[in-house]
Amino acid sequence: MTFNLLVLGSLYSSQSGYSAWRFANAAIQAGHEISQVFFYQDAVAQANQLSNPLSDEFDVVGSWQLFAQVSEAKLVVCIAAAERRGVMSDAIANEFNDCSGNLASGFEIAGLGALQQAMLDCDRTVTFA
Repeated sequence: MTFNLLVLGSLYSSQSGYSAWRFANAAIQAGHEISQVFFYQDAVAQANQLSNPLSDEFDVVGSWQLFAQVSEAKLVVCIAAAERRGVMSDAIANEFNDCSGNLASGFEIAGLGALQQAMLDCDRTVTFA
């Protein structure tokens, strides 16, 4: 079975990213596929390379990056939600204020069309709010 994950919760005040990550790993171990993890609303902060968790906290950004390498799943960040919350790729940051972006490696920026297409292509979409 192919899953598409939609993550909505914020980086530190919600368990949604951690829960989605655990689900994704369990699905892969059970022989399923994760086609895409789409970060929307406050969840776009999970793609911010400037996030610096304390030593006793779960590193959401690094864990997603490792997951994407192992599973070959796409990590997609909503462009509109990301720009509103200050998460930008290098290309977007250069366009607006002539500086480098803070989008973590392994993540890509796309519009809601990417979410819609993934929902059409997968067997199930699971939302983590």
